[in-house]
Amino acid sequence: MSRKLLIVVVALTLMLSFGFAQEYQWVFKNVLVDYNLPQSNGYGIHGVVVDPDGNIWVGLHGIMTDTLFTGTDTIPLNPIYVYSPDGNQVSFSPIKFITVNGDVDTLNSDLKCKGLHLDNNGNILYSAGAYALYRINYKTGEGMNKFLAPISSSITEAACDKNGYIYFGYVLGGDKPVHILDPDFNYLGDAIDTLGYINRTMEVSADGKDLYTGSTWLGFGIVKYHSDLPGVLKFEPVDTIGNWDSVYVPETDTTYYDVKLWASSLDWGPDSLLWAGNLRDDWSSGGAGTGSKWYAFDVNTGDIVYTVGNPYPTPANEGGIYSPRGAAWSPDGKTMYLADYDYNCVTVWEKQPTAIKEGGQIVARVFNLYANYPNPFNPTTTIPFELKKRAHVELKVFDVQGREIATLVNQTMDMGVHKFEYNASNLSSGIYFYQLRVDGMTLTRQMILVK
Repeated sequence: MSRKLLIVVVALTLMLSFGFAQEYQWVFKNVLVDYNLPQSNGYGIHGVVVDPDGNIWVGLHGIMTDTLFTGTDTIPLNPIYVYSPDGNQVSFSPIKFITVNGDVDTLNSDLKCKGLHLDNNGNILYSAGAYALYRINYKTGEGMNKFLAPISSSITEAACDKNGYIYFGYVLGGDKPVHILDPDFNYLGDAIDTLGYINRTMEVSADGKDLYTGSTWLGFGIVKYHSDLPGVLKFEPVDTIGNWDSVYVPETDTTYYDVKLWASSLDWGPDSLLWAGNLRDDWSSGGAGTGSKWYAFDVNTGDIVYTVGNPYPTPANEGGIYSPRGAAWSPDGKTMYLADYDYNCVTVWEKQPTAIKEGGQIVARVFNLYANYPNPFNPTTTIPFELKKRAHVELKVFDVQGREIATLVNQTMDMGVHKFEYNASNLSSGIYFYQLRVDGMTLTRQMILVK
């Protein structure tokens, strides 16, 4: 019986050492904010966005960091925090109250964050418990709009298209719809009458025609919906991304886990990639190593372009990921902020090019390394690469431990496209890397041998 295999690379250090065939990679820098709390399912960070001024907004879910004294009562508060890139709070942070049309709402435990998103003008969409969706002015922290949830049930993170139409649903979406609001926060209709599963997050394409939802608790990937006339024609499911059949674990060579992508967070990132945070590894993959990690997908192909993070128990201050709950980028796209529910922190990652000459000077890449074919393969595969000038070339194969398996090419070659046929008949099934080194620069891709 044939099996579809997803070979999992657990260690971020392995990914960084090989670099993959990418133009850049995301490298852990530091922790922006840490609430220094023990892990609890009852509280955590539940959203992060970066506004057009570069300030980082952090939403809390049950982390009570302040108190309101009313004279007769004491009310724990669950504020929104806004930080400048240097980690200091801006003048209007923390936000403890949201006032809209004269009505003042206190950010207590009932209005805990269920998600943060930007609207088409960079203002903040704040999903508040089972109560309402708010729009907050990103320059002042003042309330602009409020839409009361028609159903008293925890709402999801909202999404917004380029024309300002807003989409949100319900976490317990088994029998509940996904709503559409117009740019003025008026109810327009339902995008989906009944979602049918548990979900915390969603995203929408810029033109508003493609809607993406996550799935958690027996998750099954990212579901893509489409409508030719949003607001008039209902969205219909057309595809699923990250719906993995099984995982091959190289350490055992024989053990398979039935795992799916439990997408607890969806965010558009640089290069129009859809970033999905896979829920904690012990829940989503049974410890196979696919959970507690971020995946960047090309939604046109379903391919994984990047993975970021080391799964728990790697600590957050070493690039560890526990329970992803939001990704956001600086206006220039060079800094990424990742919110983590169970680690109660926001970590900072930097975009770094993979084409770096020895000595640290960034140079133009003079070669390309292409995907081998077929892949998976047994036992032979073709590795193509291109030289843009005559150069000395090294093409090597490594195993998942970083050990060199074979040197396929070590010579000076002319410019042009070259192909090398590799026979792996002497190797066991598993994941391998092929690395091309030219003029002190390297690119690496992975290949899968299945016997």
